[in-house]
Amino acid sequence: MELEKIIGICKQNLIGLKAEIQLITSAINSKIPVVIEGESGTGKTELGKTIAQALERPFYRVDGDENLTITHLRGWFDPPLVMKSGFGEKSYIPGPLVNAMRKGGLFFFNEVNRAPSESINGVLAALDERQIEVPQLGRIHAVEEFYSIFARNPLEYVGTNPLPEAFFDRCILIRLEHKTGDEAERIVRLRTNCTDSDLITKVILFTDRTRSSENFEVGASVRAAIQLTQLLKNSPRTPDIVFPAIYAVYSGKVKMQSDTVKTVENCLYEIAEPIFFPTDKKKL
Repeated sequence: MELEKIIGICKQNLIGLKAEIQLITSAINSKIPVVIEGESGTGKTELGKTIAQALERPFYRVDGDENLTITHLRGWFDPPLVMKSGFGEKSYIPGPLVNAMRKGGLFFFNEVNRAPSESINGVLAALDERQIEVPQLGRIHAVEEFYSIFARNPLEYVGTNPLPEAFFDRCILIRLEHKTGDEAERIVRLRTNCTDSDLITKVILFTDRTRSSENFEVGASVRAAIQLTQLLKNSPRTPDIVFPAIYAVYSGKVKMQSDTVKTVENCLYEIAEPIFFPTDKKKL
């Protein structure tokens, strides 16, 4: 598929990522795996899914955690079927990596740095040689259309493992940043079908300020802005509605500074009040 056609399809669901789409598409054509790096809510998964849709390839997603083994990735044998038919295709349940290799899909490994090192190393053969060895079954070769994208959050440290140098040696790194201003407003409008520009502008401004606030180590993303807009677009804009909605959406998406003595509720409301209920327009 031509690059411009892919970009055109992707632009229906993605805002402001033309360069990233071009890079990933070129990497796919060159069979170079990609690592997408970005904080939560920057659109890593959405970018991968949209690329797969544009290329008309199936999308196989796995989420890395300490329990993700190489067996989960490549597949396993069903014991009752093994008793009936022995080890072979009839008793084999392919995992997402093998399914992507066989069916020419996009294998999307989310939070790859949360997976055990053994599982990451087990994927390297599929990157290098485009084949993988399955015990009791044999070697599985990837079809031409098979491709891999990996994603990680650079701010996550708890429960993560350093990725091996061999991994980065095989991939290119694409960094996604939080969308702000007009691009963020366009994303919210696209995802919510909200036509209230004033509401969207205020929600985006509030979201941006959670990321610049000295009280928060980690602020919220456009994902929170989408959810708040969805809650408020058909609701009265009164304090008894807006403030609880803000707390419901944002309290679990921000991380307080360790030395902050205020509550998360107070910090959120201090940012929100002059934006949603200004008494002095200069505060904006």
